[in-house]
Amino acid sequence: MMRWIVFLGCLLIGALGAPACAVALESAAPRALVIESDTGSVLYEKRPDRTFAPANFAKLATAAVVFEALTAGEISEATTFRVSEHAWRTGGAPARVTTMFAAVKSEVSVGDLIRGLLVSYANDAAIVLAEGIAGSEADFAVRMNALAQSLRMTDSRFMNPTGYPDPEARTSLRDVARLVDHVRTRHPAYYALYALAEFEWNKIRQLNKTAYLRDLPGTEGLIFAYDESDGFGAVVSVVRDGRRMLVAASGYTSISQRDGDIRALVNGAFADFTRVTLFPPDQVIATVRVFGGVATRVPVTGAGPVQATLPNGNRDAFRARVVYTGPVRAPVRKGETVAALEIRVDDRVYQTVPLIAAADVAVGDLKDRARDGLGELLLGWW
Repeated sequence: MMRWIVFLGCLLIGALGAPACAVALESAAPRALVIESDTGSVLYEKRPDRTFAPANFAKLATAAVVFEALTAGEISEATTFRVSEHAWRTGGAPARVTTMFAAVKSEVSVGDLIRGLLVSYANDAAIVLAEGIAGSEADFAVRMNALAQSLRMTDSRFMNPTGYPDPEARTSLRDVARLVDHVRTRHPAYYALYALAEFEWNKIRQLNKTAYLRDLPGTEGLIFAYDESDGFGAVVSVVRDGRRMLVAASGYTSISQRDGDIRALVNGAFADFTRVTLFPPDQVIATVRVFGGVATRVPVTGAGPVQATLPNGNRDAFRARVVYTGPVRAPVRKGETVAALEIRVDDRVYQTVPLIAAADVAVGDLKDRARDGLGELLLGWW
């Protein structure tokens, strides 16, 4: 089969009445990515597929594996795991790293370990969870990589649950964004724990290490990271006036550079971009070819209103097209995803929106199939 493209042209301009100029986002980081989470619009990207050492970003994958185990019923928040000497020495107080100060040979509940991991970036919590769920850090890393593969995180390889330096460990900002989106949509109750202001364990009160929760309005949390070679980084989600922005960046040379740049990206994303409706619900956007059906084409629409987050200024560079692999074989059922609306700016994909069939197309009779077979032979449909 072949990839079909239906060009819709510059449909994003005109009626929207955009002003004369736009304020473009810029970042001092060597790698940066800004996405409005609910529309999927990629407002800004700078080498989002360039790999780097994950450092604390690995803990996002650690948490995601734990959330999967909880959802599957493999463990519960009341399940307790024993703090091994390895976890205590490597990730606890003796190691002088971020820790929840779990005592060696103590039993700690999964619920407390999760909060230590998310709020305190606790390395002892990460190791205890890994050992408790999989038996060892190495076996837990297998599960981390299996989840990454299932989420199409093709640039990522995790070697341990803490993010401790390892020459084989890599990730990219695009992969990190996929992971965050997965946790937010599949595990919303656990995702909300990233916003906890503090965590108290063994009478030790620890503030959430994601300081933006206290000084960047609307922050939902996530995590900071640092690697000696790849510098300082952050992944932060911010919600204002019903809009959610995910900002990820890596490679800063200092904390002050990181914080100033992240704030500028967040504030610019909200100030300089607006969510607009391109197509109302049920509006036919295009038709796609059908093979072997009672009809040769089927109309497609969005599953709801088709929205995008666009710059407040000039949108002349934006184009849209419908893409699909086809012709689509009959039968086609109304509501089935059969194509996608691809919005592009310059040479990059800005947003992709699934499109559904607006009608049923039943399998045709012998005459219909012969007609389409002849079209395939003469026109080379695929």
